[in-house]
Amino acid sequence: MKKRKDSFFGLHFDFHAQPSDGFVIGATLKEEDIREICRLIKPDFIQIDCKGHPGWASYPSTLGNAMPEFEGDPLALWRKVTKEENVALYLHYSGVYDIKYCSEHPEETAMMADGSLYSGTTRTDGKYVDEILIPQLSEIIEKYGVDGFWIDGDCWCAKPDFRPESLTAFEKETGIDLGGRLPANPDDPYYDEYREYHRELFRRYVRHYVDTLHAKYPDVQIASNWSFSDHMPEKICANVDFLSGDLNPNNSLHSARYAARALAQQNHPWDLMSWNFRIRVGDRSACAAKHVNQILQEAAAVISLGGAYQNYIMQFKDGSPNLKEVRSLTKLSEFMREREPYCFRGTPVHEAALLLSTYDRKRESKRLYSRTGYEKIMGMTALLCDIGQSLEIVCEHTLEKGCEPYKMIVVPELYCGLADDTVDMLLEYAKNGGNLVISGKNTCYFFANAGIPLNVTNMPEFFGEGEKAYDNGGDNGHGKNAPAEYKSYFFTLDGNEFGALFSPCELSSDNGESVAYVHTNIRSPKASLAVEIPYGNGRITAIGFDIGSQYLNGTQYLHRTLMKKITERLYTPLVKVESVLGRLEIVPLLKDEKLMIQLVNAGGSHDNPYSATDDYIPPVLDTCISIELPQKPIKLMLQPENRSLPFIYKNGRAYVRIDRIDIHSIIEVVTM
Repeated sequence: MKKRKDSFFGLHFDFHAQPSDGFVIGATLKEEDIREICRLIKPDFIQIDCKGHPGWASYPSTLGNAMPEFEGDPLALWRKVTKEENVALYLHYSGVYDIKYCSEHPEETAMMADGSLYSGTTRTDGKYVDEILIPQLSEIIEKYGVDGFWIDGDCWCAKPDFRPESLTAFEKETGIDLGGRLPANPDDPYYDEYREYHRELFRRYVRHYVDTLHAKYPDVQIASNWSFSDHMPEKICANVDFLSGDLNPNNSLHSARYAARALAQQNHPWDLMSWNFRIRVGDRSACAAKHVNQILQEAAAVISLGGAYQNYIMQFKDGSPNLKEVRSLTKLSEFMREREPYCFRGTPVHEAALLLSTYDRKRESKRLYSRTGYEKIMGMTALLCDIGQSLEIVCEHTLEKGCEPYKMIVVPELYCGLADDTVDMLLEYAKNGGNLVISGKNTCYFFANAGIPLNVTNMPEFFGEGEKAYDNGGDNGHGKNAPAEYKSYFFTLDGNEFGALFSPCELSSDNGESVAYVHTNIRSPKASLAVEIPYGNGRITAIGFDIGSQYLNGTQYLHRTLMKKITERLYTPLVKVESVLGRLEIVPLLKDEKLMIQLVNAGGSHDNPYSATDDYIPPVLDTCISIELPQKPIKLMLQPENRSLPFIYKNGRAYVRIDRIDIHSIIEVVTM
């Protein structure tokens, strides 16, 4: 069986067992069904449930948390068949999040500042990890010989604990005297220090269970779900075997683009899972199965960056698989295997970098680890992808290796700022010839205060003077009130086409050149909204509004027009979209010393909250791209069709046309 680092495609099943469901676990599980999954879909691995967030083991455990009734041993049957079919078996296990354990051990449950207990959140420095987690995983390995574990409910469930003993331990370890005041709110002394202390407790907890299990069972492979990802954008500090996470089921394409880039920077085996169903229809909770074309698009966003992909299908409440949903994935299986030779374990070519600041994220996040503030970075990722701009996501620990490889570094809207050494590094990068783009009101103020020659003037949330400014009297003519704070500003590049924007600031610089303008209305005088400033041997371009969040929450074509104008002024990418009908994502990937240009169709209704599922993704048509190559290639091959593409080579670039891209195609550049 393949190790996880060599696995490209998998299936995930879970159902978070609990007695209230009233099912006998294993009652309808059949050997032939498991065998059909292995033979029909041909996954490298399968992940199934063994303990979900309710805390009940869905196999006959001896540790006191097993479900009340079983028919046979379902986990033994899954292991028997997957082993015979040469498919690796991993188990979904809820880590920090365990409702049953916490209800039975309130003393081992994390406490809020007001003395109440978090629901289901265990203390990471408590007894849970040694009383249940490690013994239970050991029991499973010894009894069933599984290949590894996908530990769910881990980093994103960890909380600061305000028990007296936790406060005392913090004071003893750090030497800080809290003086009896709880560091519970951002304004409290030592608030950040207390949260960082609990982040370190979580890191120790992961290192403890991973190292203990590896010492006893060297071949077992473990991931802590979402650790060292965009949820936890930190340098890897635990001996996990692979990184993984499951995407937002309601906007999985944008989520995949963002999360995949955050994982790819870690230079460690990684995969991402998308759900094969939506959990909302309009503004209501519901479960609606996605069409396979939607799943293919989500998979393409992951594998185009060199990662592996898994698809999540819910198990029935007795633990048996939903075969109808599984059988619908034969097209996904074929799609994955056709593309595996052209992308798996490839590495993106350095072009643009988008900063996901660990420093800033920690100060914004209400939890220890979460996606708080993701809109700014996910939206900027989507915007750059949608204009055909290849980019990587980097954190401070990635940039420590050097900024020089990147042709452009983008800093999205910040919550509070960056560490001094990061600012120095970015400004030195620009001074030495780099292209730095900063976006958002907070970011512009921050860098202006850091010394770049930029003047920032705040613009209010609505216009005029006094409380009644820009008030239309209430009714907007459509039977609805139009509060003044929701009135938008307008932006333009050329004075002919206007887009709406919110919360801008006016920018100016003595040596700068304006590239976009803001207006209070389409007839008002213009003010500078975006400005390009010479800085040493490089350039800094400032954008006076949070274009990332606003693109994510209300896509406008002028957002793309503006960003494309800014980037094209700064440099010509390795792969340039000369013309296209549709939204085309570009990822130049190095795979086995070959350039494999990933072309992902980013169109469709994936980001429309009122389009839950769709069977049609419009193809990308009439694409013309140019590729910078030092010498004329022998041929350009369209993969996986293995079709030779005619091209023209001039001035160091190969120009090639592709009539149609349905979901994901690859141009293989053959040079020898």
